[in-house]
Amino acid sequence: MKIIVYTIIVVLFASNSYAINLKGSGTKVDPYQIYTIKDFQSLQYYYSDKYFILMNDIDASETRNWNVGDHDGNLKTPDVPMGFDPISFSGLINGDGHIIRNLYINNPFDGASGLFKVLIDSEIKKLGLENCEITSGDRAATFCAMNYNSYISECYTTGTLTCKITDGASPGGFCSLNGGVMINCFSTCDINLIVNTNSKEHEVTGFSTCILGSNNDCVKNSYITGKLNINKIDLDKLSRISAFNHRGQYVYWDVETTGIPDSTIFKWGYLKQKGYCTADMKLSKSYYGFDFQNIWCIDEGKDYPKLRAFKKCSDTTPPISVTQDDLATRIQTMDITPSPANSKAQIRYSAPYSNIIKITITNIYGEEVAVPVSSQNHEAGQFSSELDVSAFPSGVYFCVLQTPAGAVSKQFVVVH
Repeated sequence: MKIIVYTIIVVLFASNSYAINLKGSGTKVDPYQIYTIKDFQSLQYYYSDKYFILMNDIDASETRNWNVGDHDGNLKTPDVPMGFDPISFSGLINGDGHIIRNLYINNPFDGASGLFKVLIDSEIKKLGLENCEITSGDRAATFCAMNYNSYISECYTTGTLTCKITDGASPGGFCSLNGGVMINCFSTCDINLIVNTNSKEHEVTGFSTCILGSNNDCVKNSYITGKLNINKIDLDKLSRISAFNHRGQYVYWDVETTGIPDSTIFKWGYLKQKGYCTADMKLSKSYYGFDFQNIWCIDEGKDYPKLRAFKKCSDTTPPISVTQDDLATRIQTMDITPSPANSKAQIRYSAPYSNIIKITITNIYGEEVAVPVSSQNHEAGQFSSELDVSAFPSGVYFCVLQTPAGAVSKQFVVVH
């Protein structure tokens, strides 16, 4: 797949010999300057490895009148507008905290549409896409349809996405197929699914689907709130519906607004992804792993997190400082006494995060012999738990504490 897409990009770049003359030279110190949506559309005509920067916010309303024609093969609707032509791109774009608004794409028979059709070896940062209206085929997305080895950071999308599924679909609210890394991003886009096939091989994600063999955590520190709209009959035609395709680290979604139930994944001792109710999604404590000092801000209890790069943080949402007391709760400790123990042992531990916690007792063979603590909604703080070891055979054991912050293991001995 990757080789095929690379070939497509090479042919694409080679077949286009002109471009709008953007200001700048395309270097890191003097990037090409983008002022209008036509400037942005012209990126598909530039060769790879060039640098670009947005100079201002862009109103893309005019795209609703672009490429009007018979794009649906129906003579009764000869003037269906297509709008913006999704870009295949390889290079570096600094959005500089600017926003593209009112982008329109109506391309229901194209297998891959979004602001970007294909990204290869690219870096896109600090670019917002607001109030977009995109209709596409199987690999529909708002930001990018296919991402290969590209790094996307501090970007977001709002609006609506309509996906007409016919074959082999993996649509996503932000990206369809993701073989790169997306970090500190969010999407509030509603997704409308129209299923025109009886195949049950389709997978839909609220944010993106990670390509097999790609980075295990292809999405990090991100969230979604957009509604996933699909009728009950078509639900049976989908193999899986998820928020992040089980391949994200510190990623969250609103179970009420998206309609996607919580499926918390606990892996390698830390929280991978978690669905919350709307009220909890508006609390900073729910976003373990988010940097509210430098990257994110939140109007506590009133709104979802926002990215500071876009200057959407009001004076009432200053950086959230980490106090010494807060640091103390995040320092994960655990001890078990006495050792050796004969009948009873006391486990003392700290929970750094109000969420998942599990304490297990294993023998020297790694076999689980007891689970003194297991909770999906454990409070943060200092705690203790009594362990009855009277029935344990004499020997060496391990007490293992797992929380969203990591895992701690403590050895102890039982002697009778």
